[in-house]
Amino acid sequence: MEFINRRRELQALEAEYARNESSFVVIYGRRRLGKTTLIKEFLKDKPGAVYFLADKSSEAVTINLFKDVIDRSIENQNLTGISFSAWDQLFTYFLREKRETNKPILVMDEFQSLVGSNKAFPSILQRIWDQQLIKANIMLIVCGSSVSMMLSEVLNYNSPLYGRRTGQIQLEPLDFYSFHEFLPAITPVHLAEIYGITGGVPKYISFFSGRKS
Repeated sequence: MEFINRRRELQALEAEYARNESSFVVIYGRRRLGKTTLIKEFLKDKPGAVYFLADKSSEAVTINLFKDVIDRSIENQNLTGISFSAWDQLFTYFLREKRETNKPILVMDEFQSLVGSNKAFPSILQRIWDQQLIKANIMLIVCGSSVSMMLSEVLNYNSPLYGRRTGQIQLEPLDFYSFHEFLPAITPVHLAEIYGITGGVPKYISFFSGRKS
């Protein structure tokens, strides 16, 4: 499906990317709102960006899956046999391999899965940010679809990561005035009916066709 709307959110990401210092952006919101689609649209003209989608694998497996994604982003076939056992090793490797990039971008999607594999991950990331990343002129994006977890583990005052973010985006359903871009050919009444059914959720809107009743 064609990428539609979210202009304000894209502008916010571009502004963070343009900063002359490290950026730490938090993106969160319920499922099906297009968070991953937004990120991938932003990354389209950013060659070498590292996008990692976390799952429920163990921490050890996750670290090395992450390392493989970094290798593919730099087309590095020489170190595929090397494995890491700690997050510090992974981020040190990332910064070393991306040192020639103007402003490296690192995305961690489904952040709640990283916390699920290690409850201490927010404090680990806080230490790595404070000791390495903040001085490296990178853009770090963490994205999550568990709103309660993102609030408690990233944005809350009691979170180890509190005060580190330079920007945040809470993705909401599309408003009605933006909705017509998905189905521009249908009547206003039909449009209102579909909006009422979908609640402005892009994933649900994609199920509809302007050619069918």
